[in-house]
Amino acid sequence: MKSTQDMEQLLPEKRLAVQRDTVSCMKTSVLTQSIRILLIFIQKRSVSRVQYLLCSVQFLSMSLLVIQHTGMPFLVRATNKDRSFLPTTCVFLMEILKLTTCTFMVFVDTGSVASSARKLHDAIWQKKMESLKVCVPAFAYAVQNNLYYIALANIDATTYTVTYQLRILTTALLSVLMIGKEISTCQWGALGLSGIGVILVQLDASPSNSRNSIATASKLVGVVATIGMCWTSAFAGVYFEKMLKNVNSNMWIQNIRLSLMTLVFATFTMWSSDGSKIMEKGLFQGWTYLVWTMTIAAATSGIVVSAVMKYADNIKKTYCQTLAIGLTAVISICLGERNFSLSLMTGVILVVISIAIYAFYPPSPRPLILVSESEEEEVVEIV
Repeated sequence: MKSTQDMEQLLPEKRLAVQRDTVSCMKTSVLTQSIRILLIFIQKRSVSRVQYLLCSVQFLSMSLLVIQHTGMPFLVRATNKDRSFLPTTCVFLMEILKLTTCTFMVFVDTGSVASSARKLHDAIWQKKMESLKVCVPAFAYAVQNNLYYIALANIDATTYTVTYQLRILTTALLSVLMIGKEISTCQWGALGLSGIGVILVQLDASPSNSRNSIATASKLVGVVATIGMCWTSAFAGVYFEKMLKNVNSNMWIQNIRLSLMTLVFATFTMWSSDGSKIMEKGLFQGWTYLVWTMTIAAATSGIVVSAVMKYADNIKKTYCQTLAIGLTAVISICLGERNFSLSLMTGVILVVISIAIYAFYPPSPRPLILVSESEEEEVVEIV
């Protein structure tokens, strides 16, 4: 900018031009500052919107998890009243849906069909041995999926939901044996508390006087099937966790490998058990909207759990599980599947408390061992 003396020495025309330039610079400065303030405001609003969106996704995923854990046992029992459909076809289609979902997620990660196909070819076909290793948990999951329908065809939803929490005990035992996981004293106590709660629920075996009463032999089949699910689920989960830790691979790729192998076992089970019926009346014989809803919900259960773990945390997932157990017990009593009793409610409460203790009291981290510089020099000299 020009000084006052310089402005006086200039001709009127030049003086006017300089004044115009000065005003123009001031306007530009004000405009730039306004744009900067506007951008800061938009940025703050966008951050708040992202936070709001994350909170909404978190709440939505947690709500879906509670609804799914609560509603699935009742949904399966409702479909089992009319066994015109074939449960093996549900397991088969469930794996198809899982495979489709995981493949779509790989496409979302890569951004193109060609990149997705190349990535899947390299990960699955080029690494055949890594894919074959998934056969073990795939077989366990295939057995578990079929035991699921057997269990809920013979026991009520509350007995199934509470008994299935024994998978925490089986998972802990296999985690210690297979991958050397540490379990805290409080967690071992929680596992014992869970076992006592399950026993109390089983002791309260007196069903209601409604038409849904289940024979003792049938209840035994359902309980044994549920315990079998606890072991197969624990073994498959721990084995798969060990694979994920030892192999540097994408989670969706590993799930695709698992779904492919599980699909092989599910197809074999379906054709060996119900092949003649399928050839006679078709794959979707007896399928109703309830069966479709049940199959889709079961296929998306893993995605819902993954969403809760991503947008929330393990503690909030535990809250969802405990809330689902309580809701299942209340709904079972309201539907007349179980009678309200002190033994039943005590067992449910003990299991809920055990889940909370197991989640809130993990093993303490090992203390760091500080090494002095002199000790480091001695180690270097020895080496």
